[in-house]
Amino acid sequence: MFEENNKEPKWLGTVVICVIVILFILIVRYNNNEQDEYEKTFKGETIGYTTRIKHSNKTSSLRYYFYTDKKVLSHVSSRDYNLVDKFYKVKYDLNNPENNYIVLEEELKPDSISLVKAGFNKIKYYIYDAGVTCKYIEKSKWK
Repeated sequence: MFEENNKEPKWLGTVVICVIVILFILIVRYNNNEQDEYEKTFKGETIGYTTRIKHSNKTSSLRYYFYTDKKVLSHVSSRDYNLVDKFYKVKYDLNNPENNYIVLEEELKPDSISLVKAGFNKIKYYIYDAGVTCKYIEKSKWK
C-alpha cells in the first residue's frame, strides 16, 4: 500500500559532510590570517618579564608584565614552566598597551642598560642563612 520513495542518491550525505569540513577549514584559516594581520599593526616593542603560571579551573596561563608609561600586566595560555622568570620581547599597540602579545620563541638576554630603559628596576633583598654563617646575605633581582 505504501511505497518508500527513496530517490536521494546515497552519496549525498558524504558530499554534505565534505562541504562542512571544507567550510570549517576555510573559516579557521581566515581567522588565523586575520589575527596575524592584527598583530602586525602593533608598532611598540619592549621587554617583558614572565612571572608565573596561574591555574584556574581547567586552564593555565603564563603571567607577564612590561612597562610603557605604567606597568601593564597580561597573560597568555601556556603550561610550560621553563618560560617562567625570563625576559621576552613584547609587541603592543601604541594607543592601547593592553592589546599586546609576547614573543615566546626567543628568550632575551638583556643587559642592565636596556632593562632600565624598558622601565625595570633592580631591587635588593636579604635572605637569612641560618645554617652556616647566621648572617643575612644580600641578593638582587630585576623587577
